[in-house]
Amino acid sequence: MDWKIIKTNGYKEIDGTRLDLSHLQDTTYRFSIEASGKFPQIDFNVLVQYSSHCISWGPKRDEVIDFDLHGHERRVIDDKGVHRCFCDARYELSSNLPGVFETLIDRQCLFTGHENWLTVEILNSNGETEEYEVFFSITRQSSRMLRIYVESAYVREPEKVANKPVHLKRRDKVRAKVLLAKKLRGEPIRRPAGGRKRR
Repeated sequence: MDWKIIKTNGYKEIDGTRLDLSHLQDTTYRFSIEASGKFPQIDFNVLVQYSSHCISWGPKRDEVIDFDLHGHERRVIDDKGVHRCFCDARYELSSNLPGVFETLIDRQCLFTGHENWLTVEILNSNGETEEYEVFFSITRQSSRMLRIYVESAYVREPEKVANKPVHLKRRDKVRAKVLLAKKLRGEPIRRPAGGRKRR
């Protein structure tokens, strides 16, 4: 089923069970950044929209997913028309996403070397620490409005993640507060000193 329809409905049925997806519907958050130096306090809204990649895994390059094997109820068609497979693990993890963006203003974001950003939520599962990687892009809508598109979110599983691991240095980071303020002002975001641009 098409992701837009699934998201509008707010649920997906698999094996007779209705799985709630209302937490991934479009949400607007209100933030405030205090005055600093020559810049006055700014109050603004952030519209957060989620892609199907937050609850599904995709085919490897030049491959297609065998839905006869995985189940046709698990088919999710993303915004680019790619047929992906609903992932129970990603779905369970996705319940953390609203909390990530509710607290975004206080977080650190990492440069990925592309046109998007990464923030990492540290989760504890069965006594073990996991890094929940949340990739997103930011678009300026106006001087008081930003749009965040959450491109993907997962705990990395090599057999399920089509892309190679992103090797990031923790110094390649920026405070979300700074990132959002610069986006609102239409300013470029420069990589911190010591970080290197990746090709």
